[in-house]
Amino acid sequence: MQADALNLLHRTMDAQLVRSEHPEGFPYLPPVPSSRYTDPAFARLEHDGLWMKNWLLAGHVSDLPGPGSYFLFEQLDQSVIISRAKDGAIRAFHNACRHRGSALLLEHSGKAMRFVCPYHAWGYSLEGELKSVPDQHDFACLDKAENGLKPVRCEIERGMIFINFDDNAGPLSAFMAPQAAQKEGYPLERMVVKERLLIEMNCNWKLALHNFLEIYHVGTVHAKSIAPYLDSPSFVVALFENGHMRFATRKKKGDTIFEADLFKPDDVAEVFNQCTIALPTFPNAFYALDPGGFSLQTFWPAGVDKSIMEVRLMGWDVDSDADRQHWQAMNGIVRNILSEDLCLFRSIQRSLEQGTIPELRFGYQERALYWFEEEVDRRIGIDAIPESQRVAQVLAGQMQR
Repeated sequence: MQADALNLLHRTMDAQLVRSEHPEGFPYLPPVPSSRYTDPAFARLEHDGLWMKNWLLAGHVSDLPGPGSYFLFEQLDQSVIISRAKDGAIRAFHNACRHRGSALLLEHSGKAMRFVCPYHAWGYSLEGELKSVPDQHDFACLDKAENGLKPVRCEIERGMIFINFDDNAGPLSAFMAPQAAQKEGYPLERMVVKERLLIEMNCNWKLALHNFLEIYHVGTVHAKSIAPYLDSPSFVVALFENGHMRFATRKKKGDTIFEADLFKPDDVAEVFNQCTIALPTFPNAFYALDPGGFSLQTFWPAGVDKSIMEVRLMGWDVDSDADRQHWQAMNGIVRNILSEDLCLFRSIQRSLEQGTIPELRFGYQERALYWFEEEVDRRIGIDAIPESQRVAQVLAGQMQR
């Protein structure tokens, strides 16, 4: 983010700090039907129209340190091998043998210079080519070239690995372009995963993500953990095409929970020292860029009323005892902060399931939630959604270009 953009950001924050009325010209946000979070039919629409057709954050290049290293993407009832080949290229394949469908790899992560089926030992190269078939003479007319592993589209953006199950989707670069300028001055490519958490939640995935798309709750829920670091009234939102966003909040103490007397690169732009810059990335990722590191969160459905939060604690490529101790401590700190939110999620889901709250109401500070829900409908296809469950498309005029 360049200096002129930083100056504009501060002017926007100054205006927000003196605001005492609903912004003139900002549209009314109609209620959002609660059935969007409880109806299995709506979840199926999301599966087909959103999850199977969108770029999804699957991991980070630091998860694949060398040739043969791999990890499994195991969300959405899918199992995908993401691995680094001998030439350094990162590829993705469905974790299914072309013989009779057995999973090739059973461990979440590891190293394998070949993929060998544990059932009948069919062997594949890191490029997905079928290389060996025991007793191949028993398979008449078997063409190895036509029976390689089924690929999954895989592209890299600033060190982050994305996959897409739709062969006809546009390139990742075009999908991420509206948000790209917000990352300038932050060397994301040099980061590594320090810790990884998987957290099961008793609520719809969208309700969990909602929690991270507003600062309205921070003074109440995180009064002692996060609120002391943030000048919450300065919170401003930018809405971008493709459902992406940017949040900015001034730092109250000049630091955050991630600050420590450890290595920090000297080429981080000043905006990231002065402000917490969060980047909600459609459909399900959230992270806030901080000079000391950050928590990279993705939210996945595990049923209409259950979800999984995957958390990667991202730091700099430093190998020292002090650095390891810091990130181990951060693991506990992040878990404690998340627990302050998680204890509320089940009660929200219950209220919606029981019909106690037939619709949700969002205010100006929650406009990011509404923008997200609008994009969900756009991705599925507005006409494919029952009229009683649609979200009115009212925020396009508020989008930054």
